[in-house]
Amino acid sequence: MPGLINTIARASRTTLLRPYSSYNEYASLSSVDRIVGTFAAVDLTEFRKRAFIPEKPLLITTKARAASNTENAIWLDQSLPAARRWFSHEPGNASSRVFTLSEPYLSRFQDTVLPYELIIEPNGDALQRYINWAQTENNGRQEVATFLAQFLSESNSRTFHRFHAPLSLFLQACQATPSHIKQPRLYIAQAQIADLPKELQHDLPTPRIVSEAGKGDIYDANIWMGIPPTYTPLHKDPNPNLFVQLASSKRVRLFEPAAGSAIFRSVQQRIGQHGSASFRGDEMMEGPERDALDEAVWGEEVRGEGYEAIVSCGDALFIPKGWWHSIKSVGGDISGSVNWWFR
Repeated sequence: MPGLINTIARASRTTLLRPYSSYNEYASLSSVDRIVGTFAAVDLTEFRKRAFIPEKPLLITTKARAASNTENAIWLDQSLPAARRWFSHEPGNASSRVFTLSEPYLSRFQDTVLPYELIIEPNGDALQRYINWAQTENNGRQEVATFLAQFLSESNSRTFHRFHAPLSLFLQACQATPSHIKQPRLYIAQAQIADLPKELQHDLPTPRIVSEAGKGDIYDANIWMGIPPTYTPLHKDPNPNLFVQLASSKRVRLFEPAAGSAIFRSVQQRIGQHGSASFRGDEMMEGPERDALDEAVWGEEVRGEGYEAIVSCGDALFIPKGWWHSIKSVGGDISGSVNWWFR
């Protein structure tokens, strides 16, 4: 990974992160309305009527289809090329695939610099064990270990970090480890498609929903790839969002604009802050605000205030403008997503 240490560009960091509250399986949130099929073949008239015009969330899912090798082949044919080129998986239905990175394909782009997030457990023990193991074993990950060790040495209280580094960092960190060693919680977060090499851009063609359902205006498009568990705090976006899952699954909780605003204001009042939910600030990822937001959205007291969807590989979730949402990865496999903000 030549030049990894020298290419880092750190952003600001804040204070203590506490463990995430566990997901409450029994919270009675309504399921998002759904269409069974693929987003590549969805009827645009139906999509406009059910989601785009009334500004309602909609899940376009293949999950209800029968599990067979034939169904797998159909899904692969109709998904984005990145789903089958960037990731490898064992055959089976969507709920039983085991996803890993397709390193032979992606390694050709290992020098591509991307935005990262890193979460370190409050005591740092898991990351320290990974670093010790990587530095002492002849496994080709010594440079990654040296890179990550910087964050432990800088401060014992900082548990959330943003920085830029080459794709090679993620490729090495995603390689298998012994059962007693946890992979570092790295997340390639909101990397713009326009900044990727042309070949990778071609793996992510714009879906028909984005280009044809409305005016065809695209404000931004990004990839998200992470070592689980990944987390996006409660926030809202000023434009409609098509969120497509490339590998593994994510759980999304959504709230209508008024309900989400009430939750966010309540959290801000509780912690004595006046933050903005228009962007993913560091304060949302650690410290009192992260804890309060996580509890308000995912805690045991959440009852009937919002909607929920499981977005599996090959699925697409439409999130209307102004709808508040928070996202968590499901399972232990590498997760990959892409989204388009459009109108």
